[in-house]
Amino acid sequence: MMKSLYSGVAGMKTHNQRMDVIGNNVANVNTTGYKTSTVTFKDVYYQTKAGASSGDATSGGTNPTQIGYGSSLGTVNQVMTQSGFTYSDSVYDCAIEGEGFFQVMDEAGNTFYTRTGVFSVDSYGNLTDPNGYIVLGVSGDPSNVENGQSQRINLHVPPVDNNIARADKSVNGYDVTISASTFGEDGNISFTIVDSDVPYATKSGTNLTIYMDLSQDFGEEAMAALYGQDGQLLPNLTDEQIRNALEEALADFETALNEAINLGGVDLEEGVLPLNVDMDIFPPADEILAQNASNTITLTTEAVEGVQGSVDSSLELIFTADTPGEFANKFEINIKAVDSLAAGSATANWKDDVLTITIPETGTTLAAIQEAINDAASGDPNKNITIATGAAEGGVTIETFNFGRALAGTTARVGLAEGTDNFFSDLAVALSTVTLTDGRTAGEQTVADLELVTIDSDGTIYGRHAVHGLLLLGRIDLATFVNPIGLDQVGTSLWRESLASGEAEVKIAGTDGAGEVVSGALEMSNVDLAQEFSDMIITQRGYQANSRIITVSDTMLEELVNLKR
Repeated sequence: MMKSLYSGVAGMKTHNQRMDVIGNNVANVNTTGYKTSTVTFKDVYYQTKAGASSGDATSGGTNPTQIGYGSSLGTVNQVMTQSGFTYSDSVYDCAIEGEGFFQVMDEAGNTFYTRTGVFSVDSYGNLTDPNGYIVLGVSGDPSNVENGQSQRINLHVPPVDNNIARADKSVNGYDVTISASTFGEDGNISFTIVDSDVPYATKSGTNLTIYMDLSQDFGEEAMAALYGQDGQLLPNLTDEQIRNALEEALADFETALNEAINLGGVDLEEGVLPLNVDMDIFPPADEILAQNASNTITLTTEAVEGVQGSVDSSLELIFTADTPGEFANKFEINIKAVDSLAAGSATANWKDDVLTITIPETGTTLAAIQEAINDAASGDPNKNITIATGAAEGGVTIETFNFGRALAGTTARVGLAEGTDNFFSDLAVALSTVTLTDGRTAGEQTVADLELVTIDSDGTIYGRHAVHGLLLLGRIDLATFVNPIGLDQVGTSLWRESLASGEAEVKIAGTDGAGEVVSGALEMSNVDLAQEFSDMIITQRGYQANSRIITVSDTMLEELVNLKR
C-alpha cells in the first residue's frame, strides 16, 4: 500500500508538470515566434517479485512479475511547425517563410537563434533585436560574400560631399551650366530671365526673376574685332583669338546677369552670388551675333514696243529689318502698284505683321518708299524696315521702272527670313525657369537619411539615398540545424545550440533548404488553443485520478490500523 501512495504522488507530480507546460503554452498564445511544447510521460523503476523463466520439455516458462512505482516526466518537445504571419508597418520586421532561424549576438560574442524578427536600427547603425543583440549577416555590399561568413550587421550610409547648386541646359546644341558661387543648399533656387530695358531683379521665396537687356551685343568690342567691314569673319584668325572673344562675350553676359540682381537689391543667401555661367564648347563666332531678317522681291517686265522699258527689265527690292533677331522672321512685305498715286510718291501701312507698300505704276524714288515705311513704323523699333535696290537689268532704276507693267494688278509678297537673335539672348531664354539643384554641404549620413529601405527575400537590405542612389546596405543570413527541436530555450524567444541540435549551418535565405525572408511581417505563435484546452481537461482528470490513489490507499491503511482495536 505504501508503494501505491508513492505511485499516486509520482502521477500527480508528472501531471502537475504537464499542466505547467500547458499553462506556458497558453500564456504565450500571442508571443511572436513562440513554438508550442508537448509533454510525454514515462513509467519508472519496477520492483521484480518473480523473475522470468524459460520453458523445457516438461515444464513451461514463466513471465516476470513486476510492480511499478508510478510515472515521471518523459520529454518536453517543441513543435517547430511554421505559423501564420501578421504584417507590420516596419520594413525591418522580418519573418521566415520556411526553415531556419535568425542569428543574433550579444556583447560577449555569444550567438543565439530566434524566429522573432522584431528588428530595428540603433543610432550606430546596428541592426538589433529587442534585447539589444545585433543581428548577424553581412554589412555592406553582399554580392561577393558567400554564406557562412556572418558578422554583426551595421548599416552604413556613405557621407555626402560638398556640392554646388547647378543646372545644365542645351542652347542651340551647346551645353551651358549655370551655378552658384559656392556649395550649399542655399543655392537651390529657381530663376527666370526677362528682357527689359531696365536691369532689376525680384525674389519670392526661392524664385528669382531677373530683368536685363537681352538685345545688347555682349562682348561687342571683342566680337567686332573678329569681323571685317563686309560683315565676314577676318581671315587667318587663330582659335585662341576667337575663343578669347567668345569668353569675353560670355563674361559680359554673366556680369549683366549679376548686376541686374544687385541693382534689384535681392537678398540672396551667402554663397549664391555671383551666379556663374560656363560653357564647355563655344559656338562658332558667326553664331554669336544677332542676324537681321531680310528678303528680296524681284520684279520683271517683258519687252513692249513703244512703251517705257521696251526691252526686258528687272529690279530687285531688298528689305531688311533694322532690329536683329528672329522676331522679324514673321513679317511679310507686300508691294502693289496703283495709278492713283503721283509719280515719285509711296504709302505704307502695317496690319498685324504684314507691311503693305503702295507705289505709283509709273515709278517712284527709294527715298519716298523709305519715308512711307518709317511713317508706318510709328516709332516701333521692331518695325523699322530698310529698303535698298539690288541688281537691275534693262537699264532701269527705281524711278524709271514700270511697276504697273511688272505687277499687272497683282500684289508681290515676300516674308522676311534668316533673322536670328544673338546667342546670349537665346541663352537667357533657355535659362529661364531653370532650377539650381543638388546644392549641399558635406555631412555624415545615417539610415534616417535614406528615402527608402527594402529587404529582399534573400535577406539583402537595399536603401535609396537622394545623393548616392541605390545602396546595398547588407544581408541577413539564416541558420539551419539538423535537429532544430534539440535547441536549448534560453528565454526572450531565443534558442542556443546544443549537442542534440548539431552545429548551425549558416546559409543565404532562399538557398540550400533555408527559408525566405519576408519583410514587414512577423511570425505568430503556433499555439493551438483548442488542443491546449483539450490537453488541460485530460491533465486535470489524470491528476484527479492519481489523487484518488492516495485517498484509497489512505483508507486501506486506516482499516489496517483499525484491526488492533
